[in-house]
Amino acid sequence: METPNQENHSSIPIKGFVASKQSYLFNVLKKHQFSGELQLVHPGKEQWRFYLYMGRLICATGGNHSVRRWRRNLAAFLPEVASDQVFLEQEIKSISSDKIKFCWEYELVRHWLLEGKVGRDGVIKMVNNIFIEIFFDLNQTLEISFFLNSKVHIPLEEQICLLDASQVIVPAWQQWQQWVNLRLGDRSPNKAPVIRSAKQLQAKTSPKTYEIFQKLFNGRNTLRDLAVQFKRDLPQFSSSLLPYIQQGYIDLVSVADLPAPISPVTEVQEAETATPLIACIDDSPLICETMNIILKKAGYRFLGITEPLKAIAKILASKPDMIFLDLVMPDTNGYEICASLRKLSLFRNTPIIILTSNDGMIERVRSKIIGASDFMAKPINPEEVLVIVNKHLSPL
Repeated sequence: METPNQENHSSIPIKGFVASKQSYLFNVLKKHQFSGELQLVHPGKEQWRFYLYMGRLICATGGNHSVRRWRRNLAAFLPEVASDQVFLEQEIKSISSDKIKFCWEYELVRHWLLEGKVGRDGVIKMVNNIFIEIFFDLNQTLEISFFLNSKVHIPLEEQICLLDASQVIVPAWQQWQQWVNLRLGDRSPNKAPVIRSAKQLQAKTSPKTYEIFQKLFNGRNTLRDLAVQFKRDLPQFSSSLLPYIQQGYIDLVSVADLPAPISPVTEVQEAETATPLIACIDDSPLICETMNIILKKAGYRFLGITEPLKAIAKILASKPDMIFLDLVMPDTNGYEICASLRKLSLFRNTPIIILTSNDGMIERVRSKIIGASDFMAKPINPEEVLVIVNKHLSPL
């Protein structure tokens, strides 16, 4: 993960968001028990939204074909609902944006589960496979930016299941590797096959096969859609078409998503202001309040964090420009937090100032080893605070 542009206080770009980087991000969120919404954005293209509780996955939506994906998995895992077209369309039309809390696809299926119209096993398999499809697609992105929103609250009683990210990242990566090994890496399963050279294709296939191709390869069904219809493994099914694609008999074209009952949220919240945000992680409310008075009076925005175990998650969500960090705290310490932050590319160059009552040589040396930018002794001196801020940030 490369260091992001420090002028963008909201966006955290990640190059090549493959399985190892996916696992790292979600492991950090799990370790720090993040609850809320994670947005992943492919610049200028797709956006995905993940909903988590205490660092574990609840559901996800977004991407190029969120509605197609939902309907396809509904047909595969909940045929008792998908086959009743009249009921299904009535249910979809009844969706109202003012009743949906976070994700209409998930909430509608959960409603059916509570009403006894679908089975729990099928729902869990459907949710699981939707995650796998999304992580598969993420493996094809060249760059992803992520955003955290801890204000999105999902009550425990509204959760069907909680998944560890590794349960879906690993199979998605295995499927992606199979896709690449079959020489499909430069093609998307979200594209639809269409016949370009009917006569040559007809000459190369049996009459029965050509009839099937002619009926289904109309540019309206994606490779994923067709694999479900044929009940075939996606990579193997797509690979069987590769010779026809390479010969130019069949082409893969982009296809629009199906209409959604409500418009998805597409805008990512930007920082309220370009004014630098300075955080202070200290279990003492008095220290945080003192820093708050000093820094706000100087024109900076301030974030006080008095719960050390939630510090990483809050820092990820707020992305401060500078961090004051207490050395001695209950359950954890400043060394551990500083080392964890330095492992994240966003905070590789963020000024981290160690606060401590013990201004000794050992503490200073150890702080430098784990990546601290500077050192400030307690009690807090307003002039010293501003000197250090001006040293590491451009003066206001």
